[in-house]
Amino acid sequence: MSNFDNLPPEMQQRIQNMIATANPNGAPQQQQQPQPAPKPAAPPKPPSLMDHTIAARQEIAAARQEIAALQQQMQAMGQVIDAVGNAVGQLYGMFHEQSTPTTYSEDFQAAPPSPVDDTDY
Repeated sequence: MSNFDNLPPEMQQRIQNMIATANPNGAPQQQQQPQPAPKPAAPPKPPSLMDHTIAARQEIAAARQEIAALQQQMQAMGQVIDAVGNAVGQLYGMFHEQSTPTTYSEDFQAAPPSPVDDTDY
């Protein structure tokens, strides 16, 4: 058993490669032992209360940002609705001022006859 047995297999291989390159005159090297099978990964530990608290705070911050964006959109929509309402009101006011219909025929009939004879045209 050598001092390198407790190291991970990758480190053992790297160390042996370094020894092989540092020993170019062909001195005897240790025989390479078979690599042990890698240990299975440890099961993930369940999240702690602090992890849940941090995740909840992040979700709350994201929700607040989304609510702020929605509030800005609602405010913009309200401004557009007000502007359109004001424009429609102005148009309605322009046409509503003329409440009595004008007929130019009454003025034409009451006027004295023109000295120009219209039959010449």
